[in-house]
Amino acid sequence: MSSGSTIVSQGPREAESHRLRGLVTLVTGVVLVAAVVFAITAGVGAIWHKVTATPVTGTAPAASAATPAADLAAVQIKLAVNPPPLGGVKGPDGLVHDAFVPGSFTMTVGTTYDVTIYNYDTQSHSWMSPSLNVDAVAPAGSATSPSVTHFTITPKSAGTFQWFCALPCDKWAMAHNGFMRGFVTVKA
Repeated sequence: MSSGSTIVSQGPREAESHRLRGLVTLVTGVVLVAAVVFAITAGVGAIWHKVTATPVTGTAPAASAATPAADLAAVQIKLAVNPPPLGGVKGPDGLVHDAFVPGSFTMTVGTTYDVTIYNYDTQSHSWMSPSLNVDAVAPAGSATSPSVTHFTITPKSAGTFQWFCALPCDKWAMAHNGFMRGFVTVKA
């Protein structure tokens, strides 16, 4: 034994307590690291996508004094998820399926569009188009009080771009254009 060293004998209770404190410290560290990674990823994602999706509960959008003048000049596009009275869109199979209405629309290169999604469904849906750098989530709403989500798109090139709902919902609708996926045609 070297000088200055002390051997401390631990009983089973002390050893278990030490292991438990170590486990709690480890779990706390993992949670903190995960929170930091999530915060960084969310921040990078928001910067990369250049989209702001702000859920607002209500039945109609309201202009506020805080709305920048540039947003007021944007072309408005309104999308509804599962709008009344059907709560979706009737498919060729005769069943009502989850759907964004309209499922496809046209834009012009260089024009800024303020897209508003009214989600009448009781589950969240997303409107995602990697080619247009959009990844917006419309939180759950209801038939009488839809959630309202806004984001802007300024297309930089002409073409036809696919969009889709990336959140699992109606399997049939996710596989068919005009329901939980569709196209944005951008003209020059």
